[in-house]
Amino acid sequence: MTWSRREVLRTAAFAALAARSAGAVTEEPALPATGGGRRPEHPMEKMRTRPIPSTGEELPVIGMGTWRTFDVSPDDSSKLGELREVVRRLFEAGGRVIDSSPMYGRAEEVVGHVVPASPKAFLATKVWTSGREEGIAQMQRSMKLMGAQGRPFDLMQIHNLVDWRTHAATLKQWKEAGT
Repeated sequence: MTWSRREVLRTAAFAALAARSAGAVTEEPALPATGGGRRPEHPMEKMRTRPIPSTGEELPVIGMGTWRTFDVSPDDSSKLGELREVVRRLFEAGGRVIDSSPMYGRAEEVVGHVVPASPKAFLATKVWTSGREEGIAQMQRSMKLMGAQGRPFDLMQIHNLVDWRTHAATLKQWKEAGT
């Protein structure tokens, strides 16, 4: 039997969720296999964080990418439900960073559907087109799709350094303007 990358990632994600649900990775100590008392020697560790140098805001050192896994139909309520649960558990475990890109198909739009408007979410995406106006249009579309309208976007990256000088200048202007 041959597995696609998507099947491997989905299986790994659900295995992690199952392990967490079974008590292997929870804030509450897990029940031992024998069914006796609790094992206090295995509580979930607090997720490690690092400060953003310019602001001091603490961010988890581990984030969640959306390539392929979030590239599903925004009309597929079953898949959206599964992804909402993944995001809920990410937040529950202390995670915040959710990374996407216009290159990831419908992932940005799906992020906008499944990630609640919450200060917990630290949204990151990328620009990867050539030209100033095209870059601005792509970044604005990404922010809209991911649900960041009306607030500064958390992290905009230049993907594969495509036209990086142009996009770096735009991003600098946006930062100075508080966009």
